[in-house]
Amino acid sequence: MVAKTEFKAAWAIVLTSTNNYVKGVIALAEALRHVHSKYPLLVLHTDAVSDNALKLLELANCTLRRIDPIKPKAKIDYFAERFIDTWTKLGAWGQTDYDRLVLLDADMLPFQNMDELMTMKLRSKYWVAACHACTCNPQKIKAYPSDWVPANCAYTHIQGDFPIKPTRHYFNSGLIVLTPSQNLFTDMLARLHATPDLSIYPFPDQDFLNEVFSGCWVTLPYIYNALKTLPQAHPSLWHTSDLKNVHYILSKPWDTDDSSMKEDDKIYYSLYKVWWSAYERAIERLPLNKALVAF
Repeated sequence: MVAKTEFKAAWAIVLTSTNNYVKGVIALAEALRHVHSKYPLLVLHTDAVSDNALKLLELANCTLRRIDPIKPKAKIDYFAERFIDTWTKLGAWGQTDYDRLVLLDADMLPFQNMDELMTMKLRSKYWVAACHACTCNPQKIKAYPSDWVPANCAYTHIQGDFPIKPTRHYFNSGLIVLTPSQNLFTDMLARLHATPDLSIYPFPDQDFLNEVFSGCWVTLPYIYNALKTLPQAHPSLWHTSDLKNVHYILSKPWDTDDSSMKEDDKIYYSLYKVWWSAYERAIERLPLNKALVAF
């Protein structure tokens, strides 16, 4: 009789450069410790991440694993520089020694334990779980799709925790519950490299993954991927005490402080304070905190 192998799961972040997102990972690792998650934080990094940054992440109790960057050959014009390397997030599906990964963006911060995501059931390894994206575009960013208006946003049509009649079933790729699969990973790469014009994906990995998993994703409540802009777009939805994980989209808390905060960011002050506190705790815990450099 073959003994059953131990279930292996982790939180996963993809890191493709040495910049301030390293600070995001450090704060996130501290937040997971603070909420008593029993699962490790796996940092999938490319060679572009410096040895110094990797040392800091190791000291922050992250599990490090080098992966190759994923760079499509097709031409694409990105409306934001941060999107250039996001295709490498697909590499999470290639980590087949794990039974379950929850892929997180580095600009997230857990507010409560959410270990239940590791054992939630998916219909098959070809399914994922994620939260709807807010498509209101409250900042009126011109590069966003023209149909990103409140009338088409899933959170405009919500009852309890879930949308009741979303115009568009579209998830935010900041948090994805997934099952690694070599077959699926290979198929995704083949599909990606066979696409001649990637400009059809304004939000690169997010649009692509929504296409791959169309009709094959479980909707999670917004509390697992609580976009910091939701209180302004959907004030009746937001309840701070319920939040499991906040997503600091657009401007980042590591790029500002009390004295330099821009007027537009002051509405996020209370959320930024939580991130600043997590980062400060993390630095205090690092044995080499005095050697921390700006990325």
